[in-house]
Amino acid sequence: MRSVHRPLLVTSRKFHSTIRFAIAFDGSPTTRKRVEMVCMSPLLKGLACYLIVAGSINAALDESLSWARARLVQAGFDRETVIKAGNAEQVISDQVGELDIGLLVMGAYGHSRIRHLIVGSTTTAVLRSCTIPVLLLR
Repeated sequence: MRSVHRPLLVTSRKFHSTIRFAIAFDGSPTTRKRVEMVCMSPLLKGLACYLIVAGSINAALDESLSWARARLVQAGFDRETVIKAGNAEQVISDQVGELDIGLLVMGAYGHSRIRHLIVGSTTTAVLRSCTIPVLLLR
């Protein structure tokens, strides 16, 4: 997956149609790029969108969230924001189940391979714990 520079859909379950999707959002420039990709693509048009944030809000993240909300509304998405304290893997997995999300959009391996070996990967952990399709955008 690290070498693929195109969107990649990872799914191991039976297909179910979906009416809502979520974007794992941390306010980083790459997360903003993911929001732009979703807004410019016809793939998810007409679906409800949730922005899922793990952790606490600071000024920079609040500014990024405001931008993301406005951009999604401008693109025609109904959107909601969920902010929960905790580590990203657990928060994302919990919210996917709680909100009945049918597709998760997130980045793929945003950190170095060294950090991945020492700390682990949020992407890998979410792929293991989520039982829904995950669209990985680089």
